[in-house]
Amino acid sequence: MNGTFLYDEFNGRQLDIYLPPDTSVDVPAVFVQDGSSLFRTRLLEIENMIEAKTISPIIIVGIHPFNRLDEYTPWKAASLRSGFPDFKGEAQTYVSFLANDLLPYIKREYPVKETCDEHGHIGASLGGLFAIYTLFMHPALFKNIASLSGSFWYQDFLPFAKQQNIQCLGHLVYLSVGSEEGKGKTSVQQHMPLFNKQLHDLLLQKGMQEWQLHFHIEQGEGHHLKQFQKNFLSAIKCFYKRKR
Repeated sequence: MNGTFLYDEFNGRQLDIYLPPDTSVDVPAVFVQDGSSLFRTRLLEIENMIEAKTISPIIIVGIHPFNRLDEYTPWKAASLRSGFPDFKGEAQTYVSFLANDLLPYIKREYPVKETCDEHGHIGASLGGLFAIYTLFMHPALFKNIASLSGSFWYQDFLPFAKQQNIQCLGHLVYLSVGSEEGKGKTSVQQHMPLFNKQLHDLLLQKGMQEWQLHFHIEQGEGHHLKQFQKNFLSAIKCFYKRKR
């Protein structure tokens, strides 16, 4: 690999960062929830696409959560299973940290474009829920948003989404879910594919165009990391594919 994978820390939070081979020009940054779990094993493929000029160069910033059950959830809600902690709903505080603290830091310290026109935001499961919540609450922060198996079962999230008025001029949104997600569940999680489809349809109703939305059902797949990693790569191709 000709690029660089490094560790940084900001405000006590670990960052896993990939820099492309050429850092002489400012490039878009992709902010990823759950550290580098979604992309660490895919870096060679990403770099090969950059060097083949299949995609534009990007910097990837993997952000480690302090507590994903709290930071990725938009409001307090009870746990779905007894014996597990409730969700504390700290997403608004966390997204304010991204907008007001982390993004300015990354722009200062790394060769990242100043404008947000090409910056990306990707999360899986609760991280995917948070990515869409950020789109609703701070639409100007990121233009390319991917929710991989987003947890849209979360209490009252779809009714909340229906009430939002968003301006999605130029945004691209990638949604993916496994066809087998929720199989064997008895909780609201059994409806994962349906809820992801409903979120897709809702975005269309809110005024997004078909060309702005990519909705993919991964046939035969459940809710697991390898599926997330595969669709992370697909989202990167969707967002940063170079025009021939």
